[in-house]
Amino acid sequence: MDQPHSAFDELYASEFATTVRLARFLSGDSGAAEDLAQDAFIRVYRYLDEPVRPVEDLVALLRTTTMNVCRSWHRSRRRRDLRMAHHGVGEQSLSEWERELDASMRRLPYDQRAVVVLRHWLGWSEAEIATALQCRPGTVKSRHARAIESLRKELS
Repeated sequence: MDQPHSAFDELYASEFATTVRLARFLSGDSGAAEDLAQDAFIRVYRYLDEPVRPVEDLVALLRTTTMNVCRSWHRSRRRRDLRMAHHGVGEQSLSEWERELDASMRRLPYDQRAVVVLRHWLGWSEAEIATALQCRPGTVKSRHARAIESLRKELS
């Protein structure tokens, strides 16, 4: 194993948990934090693979990269929210119950949210959803059941 990759392996082993915490604090989203940390490590790895200039402090490079990844993440969320405001229903036009449902849906894990949306908004069958999500129909049923149970608990 060559020197840059060895240094990267050590960096990953010693700094991953700290980087996830930093991403969680910067993003405010514990669900996205690990993905953001992984993105930061990927960028550092690519930088080391094609060194433009020598890196003296890998931890500092990782911290700066993590902050930039989180900043980009916030920008993309803001752009998405603006697009939704322009093309979707405005928050002010929703009833209190609809806002509560929307917030509850956003808290569901992606796979459960996708099943609920495809099933109840688009009216897809379990087989169609399974094909779209590349899983088994039984998986669609269990995700749907878990999602509906979570929504019932939150909204009751």
